Amino acid sequence: MDMKKINNIVWLFFISLFFVACFEDDNKYDYAELDGVTIEGIAEKYTKVSRQDVLSITPTVTSKADLEYVWELWTSARQDGIIYHPDTIGYAKDLNYEICEEPGSYYLVLNVKNKETGVTTIFRSTLNVVTINSTGWYLLKDEGSTEKYTDYDFIYDGGRIDNWIAFYNDGKKLKGEAVKSIFTSKYSDVASGGGYNYASVLLPLAKEEIVVLDLSSGNIRKPFESLFFESLDVKNFQDISVQNDGVSMNLVNNNSVYSMSATNATSFFALYGQYSFSKSLNGLQGPNYFDNLSKSFVYVAYQRINRYVDASTAPISCNDMEADMLWESAINFQAQSRGWISYALMKKHSTSDYMLVKLNLSTGWGNSNPIVKVDIIPSTLNFVTAEKRAVNADYGIIYFVKDHKLYKYLIDNQHEEAILDLPAGEEVTCMQHIAYPNQMSSDVYGAQVNCFAIATYADGKYKVWLHEFDAGNLKPLTKPTFEGNGRVACINYVENNTSNFLY
Repeated sequence: MDMKKINNIVWLFFISLFFVACFEDDNKYDYAELDGVTIEGIAEKYTKVSRQDVLSITPTVTSKADLEYVWELWTSARQDGIIYHPDTIGYAKDLNYEICEEPGSYYLVLNVKNKETGVTTIFRSTLNVVTINSTGWYLLKDEGSTEKYTDYDFIYDGGRIDNWIAFYNDGKKLKGEAVKSIFTSKYSDVASGGGYNYASVLLPLAKEEIVVLDLSSGNIRKPFESLFFESLDVKNFQDISVQNDGVSMNLVNNNSVYSMSATNATSFFALYGQYSFSKSLNGLQGPNYFDNLSKSFVYVAYQRINRYVDASTAPISCNDMEADMLWESAINFQAQSRGWISYALMKKHSTSDYMLVKLNLSTGWGNSNPIVKVDIIPSTLNFVTAEKRAVNADYGIIYFVKDHKLYKYLIDNQHEEAILDLPAGEEVTCMQHIAYPNQMSSDVYGAQVNCFAIATYADGKYKVWLHEFDAGNLKPLTKPTFEGNGRVACINYVENNTSNFLY
């Protein structure tokens, strides 16, 4: 090969690197210039609402040449490093494009071609597509007297959509009273391409029905009829949970547990055996439950129900406990020195006393007895006969309701005191510590949203009070934060493809 050919090959190689660099560059400049073409007036980043906004850009293009224009929209790089082919969205200098894309980050590229030389000048920007549903409060509620139906009221900055499921799904509501709602941003199925393209979804659970809802469109992505490998003889849904990885989902129906992976979302499958569950206890490595048949704490692993092995170092046995679990809740991962702590209030069979059992669920599957502490609580305390309980996830405090008063119970010294008067004649239907971002994640510090939610119900209407914290107390409010029709059972705050943890 002669020297001239070698030089040409080297020159083409460096030219190709130049174009790649242009595409990968962060594009922090406000103009691009090549072959006598200057492009100005395009922002580095745009954020638009899907199915609501129009992307209008009128750039200033300076050149003496005869030019042609092509606007392209590229998806961001996939997890396997492959970039999809672009969609062409315009052929004129000025762009007016109605946004209909799914939420996500896109490369917006303007190609300006000199018709005479064939040289193309490229300007790249970023388009972030969101939906009106992307950020706000999802209040899972039910309405009705003899027959109850479940839906969301969605409240966002500047407005609200009442009966959110029905709004997007031709009046559809879920059968039965509202139970619980979970969120994951790692849902993937055949429709989304599997494995690499994740969708953000909500899974609302009613007493008789569950569906998968696409957060961006509000549409039912997977109906009840497609969510179970085997048809259910009894529909009596009691609990749903998602692990902190956003992948492992577990559902309790009629005291039996069903599992499904969000990243390979096909259908829930039942775990068989002799057991009876009601509510899950969140753990770092997997879901934990109290088995009402064996009166033992158990965990789910490898599609089996497993008993813990007792240890001589534990204060009491976690098996055959001769007690019933009345209430449980996890507390903040970081507040407990990176330990995944849960509390369970239990009533002993042999005495009139109660136990507050502290469990360390941060260890892996198959480890020994997770019980690390047991406090005996006298039956004279209001805490043990409370109408509703919820934990302050940052401190050793449990809030509870008794006779229209909100109390705080200090775990370390068993002290209880009333801190707020609640509206007379209104039933408390939901209490949650809402912290966003998810404080149970090891790489999240600080909170943008940190409040204690109390939902009350009377005469077919709800009120939701979002109280700020004042040390262990709550700051009083003169009026409710949200009001609407129905009874609220669970609250999800969603933002930036993440949601609050359900303590």
